[in-house]
This record gives sequence, structure tokens and C-alpha cells, in this order.
Amino acid sequence: MNMNKHIIKKELLVEFKNSSSLFLITPTMTVLIIIFPILIENRFAVDEDLFIVSHLLFLIIFSTLFAIRKPIILERLIRELNFGNYKKIEFFNSKVVSEFIIFLPQIIILNILYSAFTNSSVNVSIVYFLFSIIFFAINASMINIIFQIFTSFNNRFVQFILITPMYLALSFFIGPLWLGLGQDIANIYLLMYLGITVLIFAVTNFFLERAN
Repeated sequence: MNMNKHIIKKELLVEFKNSSSLFLITPTMTVLIIIFPILIENRFAVDEDLFIVSHLLFLIIFSTLFAIRKPIILERLIRELNFGNYKKIEFFNSKVVSEFIIFLPQIIILNILYSAFTNSSVNVSIVYFLFSIIFFAINASMINIIFQIFTSFNNRFVQFILITPMYLALSFFIGPLWLGLGQDIANIYLLMYLGITVLIFAVTNFFLERAN
């Protein structure tokens, strides 16, 4: 797999200096959870499934905000890749790894905070829950990078409008798992999620390799 450790290190260092994701988005989503209208009402009068659906909505919103926090300027990216003699496929793979490393802990924290504030939980084992979160984080990171390096939309509002439906589609595989499925059906869903992950990665690498 074409990957460059220098790109990964650079992206991680830039991210830790970029406070918008680590110190703005996470607290903002936490505040939204705290003031969520359902919490003001009688907690026990609300159906448990409604909390799981709203849980998914918060995950989608948070993921979209994370994706558009720092749009990639395509012209600048091309100049940097040419200057460093890097290929786009190297940037894609390395950027996905760095995004995943930063994104996964944040959505885990988000899920813990949501469960704590709403006193609710998903109807699935912790192992299946972690696998669903990991697959979502990988696919969300890949879709974000693919969208940004194959399009020229730099406006954050436009990116928000276009990326949200993609993340909504990813959540369709998580929803049934969190609502509760038998072990055999849950395994099938996870295998489907794995297949989608491999397919997105393979197709993107194929086109980037041909472009090079």
C-alpha cells in the first residue's frame, strides 16, 4: 500500500495545531447534547429507540463538521505534492490514516458523552459497537478525502450539504445494529460494511494509480 510516514506525521502535527477540531467541534457537540430538548422533558416518557436515532443524527452532524473543518485547497495540494515529489495515492492513503487516528477517539468520546447525558445505550454488544464505529470512521475519512481531492468545492456550506447525505448512507448500516439484531444478521451487516470499506479503498487507489 502506497503510504508515506512523513505525510502522516505532517498531517498529525498540523491537526494538533488546528484547534477547530480538537477544541471547538467536540465541546460544541457536547453542548448540543446537553441542551437537547428531549433531556428537558421526562426522560422515561421517551422511547429508547428515539435516543438511538438521535444518537445517529448527532454522529452524522459531528462527522460532517469534522470533515469540513479545514477544506483542502486543491491547487495548493498539487503544488505541495509536486514540490515534495509525492503521488496523489500516497497523499490519499496517508491522509486517511491521519484522519482516522484523529477522528476515531473523538467519536468514541462523543458516543460516551451522549450515553452519559441521555442515560441511554445501544442494543448491541460492545464488540459490535466498536466495530461499527471503526468502520464508520474509516469510511467517513475516506469519503471526506475523496470528495475533497476529486472536486473543487471549497465553500464549507456546499461541502456540508453534499457530504451529509453520504454520511447518512453510511449510518444505514449502523442503525439496525444499534437497534438490536441477532448475532448472525449482525455479522452479515459487519461483513457488508467491511466489503464497502474495501471497495471504496480499492476503487479509489485504482483511479489514483491510473492518474499517476
